[in-house]
Amino acid sequence: MLYMRSTPGQSAAILFLLVAGLALLPTQWLGDLLSGSENIAQSLGLGIARIACFAVLLLLAWHMGIGHVWAPQGGRALLFALPALVVAVNNLPVVALAQGTAGIEDGIAVAAFALECIGVGLFEETAFRGIIFPFVLGATGTDRRGRFCGAVVASALFGALHLVNLFGNWGAAGAVLLQVGYSFLIGCMLAVCTFRGAGVWACAFVHAVFNFCGNVIYNGRGFGAFADVWCWQEVLLTAVVGVCAIAYFVRLLYKSPADAADRFAVFPPKEEPPAEAPPEDRGE
Repeated sequence: MLYMRSTPGQSAAILFLLVAGLALLPTQWLGDLLSGSENIAQSLGLGIARIACFAVLLLLAWHMGIGHVWAPQGGRALLFALPALVVAVNNLPVVALAQGTAGIEDGIAVAAFALECIGVGLFEETAFRGIIFPFVLGATGTDRRGRFCGAVVASALFGALHLVNLFGNWGAAGAVLLQVGYSFLIGCMLAVCTFRGAGVWACAFVHAVFNFCGNVIYNGRGFGAFADVWCWQEVLLTAVVGVCAIAYFVRLLYKSPADAADRFAVFPPKEEPPAEAPPEDRGE
């Protein structure tokens, strides 16, 4: 793995291609072995496959010596991630659920979907915040400009990963492109959380909550029309939360100390100066 650490920019691109390949692996067949329901089978297959891919990436990260990015760096670091959790919970159609115009009907399907969200959260956060982001930071640096570029590049790659959904049964191209856009924004938010020491596990939890809250009533798990979910109250609440979150994370990114990510960024190894040759013994 020495070559990968010595060329962090190229290695980030290689790792992205690896993650994209893992994301394209077929999963429906695995779910079909466990359930006769199409929706439940899709969730089970995707969840189990993503947990398996997460284990592979975690082993790869261990071999590459990536550390100090997984667990929170103290209680204060977790507090930095609380606004991200608020954004994730806000993805739940709170107003429609309170008014009864949306709801949950199939508890088994919801449980299977929860497994899917956990698997996707662990896989994608390990890949992008746990592995690719440290390599990108190794190329861009961790000063103010470097960490901004690193967060944008790693999040752009995260958004681009969701283009693989164009090859699956995930809806029209417009819906996929919308997913790419908000994935980029969520990636930037979680990159800042990682930078400030919240840890990959906390980011995976936020990621799983975001996915779960945003889709728990769809695909046969519940009921609720688009117009009912996105009523004016929900739109206003989401806009307020979104603007506050953007202001918070931009400020947090720029106010963070320059060495905040030095503990986990993958920098090229320093070249040691050549050893001085011993003086010649000329004798008498």
